[in-house]
Amino acid sequence: MLRRSWDHKNCGHISFYKVPAERLARFRSTRYLKSKSAYARYFIAVLPVSVSRCIYLDTDLLVCRDLSEAIELPLLGNVIAAVPDVSVRTRGAWPELRLRLGLKDERTYFNSGFMVIDLNAWRARNIEGQLVDLSISEFDRLDSQDQDALNIVFEGQTLLLDPSWNTSQYENPLSIEGKIVHLIGSAKPWHARYLYRPQNPALNKRMHDTFYALLDRTGYAGFRPWNPMGLGIVAETIKRNLPTLDMVVGKIRRAFSKAPIDA
Repeated sequence: MLRRSWDHKNCGHISFYKVPAERLARFRSTRYLKSKSAYARYFIAVLPVSVSRCIYLDTDLLVCRDLSEAIELPLLGNVIAAVPDVSVRTRGAWPELRLRLGLKDERTYFNSGFMVIDLNAWRARNIEGQLVDLSISEFDRLDSQDQDALNIVFEGQTLLLDPSWNTSQYENPLSIEGKIVHLIGSAKPWHARYLYRPQNPALNKRMHDTFYALLDRTGYAGFRPWNPMGLGIVAETIKRNLPTLDMVVGKIRRAFSKAPIDA
């Protein structure tokens, strides 16, 4: 389906690389990050050593600008380039975030949905090992799991870009041309419940229609979420709220770690 979607004269060579499931099994899932697949990017050095730079993209992006601009960006000695997260761009000082993650300046906290990566530096500095060790050993203080870990490891090694490279849908961009729009949030346009979120229904409708206008140009044309008589929304809500074993074990562990110890 993906190959059919990319069947275009401007498309180059396509390769798929597998990350073994056992490499992800060591990580824990949470309500925020139920799927462990997000951790697969820690192993991005699986790309051939001949690849010295790459662009990482989350799967919930609407890319409406030429990515070749990103591959030519001078990183100025940094390992990655990314956009400050919308949370820090809109609120400014956030001492709780700085203290929780041990950052020198929380205003440099970036959203990891779009990154330009110097793979030579990634390999040379063993970034993979640093991220894996941090995510496992410091799991309980990483509210945003992989994104928090990336911010800790890359503090002082990140070129900060302007928001057009990673604009949150909640910033309500009037035009998406020349931007990368990030469909952040637990509900995505491919979920039945997306249009029924109470916040900003006009924005939901605009992002929903834009997403499907683009999707219908791909091999997935015609897909729409299952939702007869609203049952799709019910099923999605139940699935979203079912805890994983990791979540149950983590809650018990944190409860015991806070419990007073009898003398």
